[in-house]
Amino acid sequence: MVKKILVGLIALLAVLFGVAAAMNRLAPTTTAKLLRDMSRSAAGLHAKTLEVQGRTFPYLAGGTGEPLILVHGFTANKDAWGRVARYLTSRYTVYALDLPGFGDASRNPNADYSYDAQVENLHAFIKGLGLASVHLGGSSMGGGVVAKYAAKYPNEVASLWLLDAGATREFTDSALMKHYIFTGEFPLLVKTQDQQAKQWEMLFGKPLFIPYSVAYDFLENSKKDFDFHSKILKDMVAVKAPIESLFSNLQTPTLIVTGEQDQIVPPASVRTLAKVFPKSQVKVMAGVGHVPMTEDPKTTAEDYLAFRATLSKAP
Repeated sequence: MVKKILVGLIALLAVLFGVAAAMNRLAPTTTAKLLRDMSRSAAGLHAKTLEVQGRTFPYLAGGTGEPLILVHGFTANKDAWGRVARYLTSRYTVYALDLPGFGDASRNPNADYSYDAQVENLHAFIKGLGLASVHLGGSSMGGGVVAKYAAKYPNEVASLWLLDAGATREFTDSALMKHYIFTGEFPLLVKTQDQQAKQWEMLFGKPLFIPYSVAYDFLENSKKDFDFHSKILKDMVAVKAPIESLFSNLQTPTLIVTGEQDQIVPPASVRTLAKVFPKSQVKVMAGVGHVPMTEDPKTTAEDYLAFRATLSKAP
């Protein structure tokens, strides 16, 4: 009897696996949405929107505890935090928003999408939530946004978490950015599968399994946003203001993280950030590229939890 039940379960699993494999190829957009929703559910995150000052902010929220606001990178969106958030929502109330111009947020061709403008967008979002003091985290472009936010609103930021932040001269003067200025080519702006394959190589320290449906959905969105995000990048590059040229000796406690294999933001930038934020800890993650929270979410979260523990012990 037990043997028959096991055989039946194995057969059922085989059928389910076959259905999933078929959906992955035949209905990639639907499958990608399903996988996205599963990731949100596993992290305890729920999709919401906030209307404030004439702007609509789509965001994910979940968990309990002190507020932790997470800001995505260029061409990314709020779901970039899904894998790491599952380790954080038991300790903190996590908010991951779409900045204007990205994800499900509005796209106004006449709006300002510079770092300074996104700082003010983030400020409106936080005030719209009714939060007086928050912990901030940001990846890549988002790291630059939250770093400058802490500089402008120091009394409203309890701590910073900077992951491969594109904020210093090491990034603005990097070979990658010089190549972009001369050619207009940037690895995060893609329209073809070949370009996407090179994008993955640039982003990750080592090959990362990505379901066909997810890659397909990413590429479709990238093609749709290619011209708009190209304009945003052009506007951002036109205002060349690395953070160390604007601020120094900022006292916000900060965890500075870089992937040892990052090919987008040079890992050496962490030394400059540590000078700007002297009350900082630096973590260099071996074998990791530009997106630690995706490549190694468990270690990334553990490092952050350890950092936050040091803050609770501080006098």
